[in-house]
Amino acid sequence: MRIYLPLQPTDRETLQSAQGRLELETGRAAWAVTQTARQDRPGTDEEDLEYDALQDAVHVALQAADPTSRALVIAADVPGSALDTAEDGGAFGVQLTEMTSARLASMHVTELDAAAAAADDTDPALLWFDISEGPEALAYLDARH
Repeated sequence: MRIYLPLQPTDRETLQSAQGRLELETGRAAWAVTQTARQDRPGTDEEDLEYDALQDAVHVALQAADPTSRALVIAADVPGSALDTAEDGGAFGVQLTEMTSARLASMHVTELDAAAAAADDTDPALLWFDISEGPEALAYLDARH
């Protein structure tokens, strides 16, 4: 199942080395297209649901970020059996129920910093990075503009 994870400090080493897998701990929050989300939005295209799950993760990452910092969200694949619905994560919120190794798919970095994104009334624009571009994604994330 595809999940979206706001970057945590412990993820940086894996992304810096452009490895294709990330070890995830039990209890880690993520966002995904859940059965609840499908039921809440019958007839909605799967890609639109994935976009909404990604945006939920982006908004959480931006809220946790310093106002002058961008946010990064990791897209990864895990077995659906390793996930359960999170009580406080909205329709897309999930959490890991066991240690699992996620196959990394891509990284998404906000174009704007947290303060500018908060002032904008649209969904944050994201730059897409392939997993092989981990160092570049982190450099863009950390660059001050």
